[in-house]
Amino acid sequence: MPLTFPSHPAAVLPLKTWRPRWFDGVALAVGSMAPDLAYALDGSGLPVWPLSHQVVGLVGWCLPLTLVLTCLIRRAAPVLAGHLPDAGPLALRDYGALRTARHRWPITVCSALVGAASHLILDRLEFVVPASQNIMHVLGTVTLAAVAVDLGRRRLIHRWHGDPPPVPRRPVLFWTIAASVALPLIALTPFLPGASLSHTTGARLLCACGAGLLTAALSLFRPEPAAQGRYGRPGYR
Repeated sequence: MPLTFPSHPAAVLPLKTWRPRWFDGVALAVGSMAPDLAYALDGSGLPVWPLSHQVVGLVGWCLPLTLVLTCLIRRAAPVLAGHLPDAGPLALRDYGALRTARHRWPITVCSALVGAASHLILDRLEFVVPASQNIMHVLGTVTLAAVAVDLGRRRLIHRWHGDPPPVPRRPVLFWTIAASVALPLIALTPFLPGASLSHTTGARLLCACGAGLLTAALSLFRPEPAAQGRYGRPGYR
């Protein structure tokens, strides 16, 4: 099946650069990966598989998970981005401005559903055309890299959302917290049910790294006053 990352986000993020006001980029990306995040719970007894990969699962699993993660990612964005290297043409620190990005809730909800639906479509395509799997991996990697470079070189995140909120940088503390959360989870992965399944282990490793970064960023987060939106409404981008 297509890789949870980067293949699935690569399929939908071009929509954001095509029509930035129509789509919530964070919800698109998270929604596109949401069905596979259920694999992290393999063996838990929770009825999330195959629900997460069914049409009913778009609303029953993917949508609520995506909305929660989108909220957490926005809240964590300034601290997380502030502790990343700028990376030249990628302009990674611009992503801190996602904290002040605001979309009307129908846009975020629809973006989450579009992202999740694209995941199901790509998975079905792989079953219909098995030879397409390796092609999807390569195309996904190339496409996501091209989108990231385009966003950075044109400073699109800055253009859409303005300057990121200022945050104090405490790299030693940030990376210590991130590692203390992620590394034990990664070490535990081979001993969990279904560890022999590559898609299950891959989802767990992705979740472990994400949990470490989010925990570190949220631990150092300090609330900022609401920003004035570029389009004339407080906090709306």
